[in-house]
Amino acid sequence: MDANSCKKTVAAIDLGSQTFRLAVARILDNRPQVLASELKNVRLGQGLAANGRLTENAIKRGIETLRDFRKCLDKFRATDVRVCGTAALRNAANAGEFLDLAEAEGFNVKILSGNEEAFMSVKGVRTTLPDINDPFLVVDVGGGSSEVVLATNSNILFNWSLNIGAVNLTEEFIETDPPLPEELEKLRFHIRQKLSELSAKFSQSPKVIVGVGGTATTLVAMALGMEKYDPRRIRGYALGPQELDKLWNLLTGMKIQARRGISGLESMRADIILAGIAIFREILHITEFKELTVSDGGLLLGLLTSLIKKESDNHAEPPNTRGLYL
Repeated sequence: MDANSCKKTVAAIDLGSQTFRLAVARILDNRPQVLASELKNVRLGQGLAANGRLTENAIKRGIETLRDFRKCLDKFRATDVRVCGTAALRNAANAGEFLDLAEAEGFNVKILSGNEEAFMSVKGVRTTLPDINDPFLVVDVGGGSSEVVLATNSNILFNWSLNIGAVNLTEEFIETDPPLPEELEKLRFHIRQKLSELSAKFSQSPKVIVGVGGTATTLVAMALGMEKYDPRRIRGYALGPQELDKLWNLLTGMKIQARRGISGLESMRADIILAGIAIFREILHITEFKELTVSDGGLLLGLLTSLIKKESDNHAEPPNTRGLYL
């Protein structure tokens, strides 16, 4: 059989509340290789917390981004594309409006439930950190929600989806630039209340806490002063409370414009990063863990590896996805 007959190109798209992400991979003789990885700060969930609807501008940005992604999909001739939406599309009263426009562009969007999102995030973590100790706690801080999942290599023990995310918390609590001390205290108190039952939910005590998603990887990028994002340096990096405190103390006293000059912090995240840091700081405080292990593989990598596995099911050997970087 000639090599080309074993070749297949697949793609996964994650429509997050803050970012849209695309990954394209080629499977050749059961060996997957990432061909392209794109990230766009869309902020689909902007204003959603206040009025329960996606704004016209947010929908427009989202559809324009999908059109950009289409160019990449066509370039690499992706034949199997999976597009999934998360909190913003789960919660918006007018999500159907976005879905119809996306369908008109050739994208069939599946809205993931909280449990499905958790499952895929854990799958991404297992791919990137195969030697992780059981049980492990996965924390995915998104724009519109945070998923907290206790898992082992074979099971999800529990999944908790909370309506606290970097975008909706920023819109609710931070009005001034730089934020006032009382705004930050109200933000932290609100997060603490939301997370107060966390430890009581553990059927087993986690041995590791893993942070996934754009907030977590951005924290490592800032801690390392990255001029150019490098997932190889992100994967498995352990952030201590002191590093989180240092970033918090630095950023809370800066205006948004000044934050945009910090290495490792994307310009479009400069206004929402404090809320993201606050969630991770409170989780470490409540669980009394000394470090947050960060994985560059969360939901998107989970979606991609599930597609790769589906395409490789007719092979005797499972595909080796450990070396995939997005």
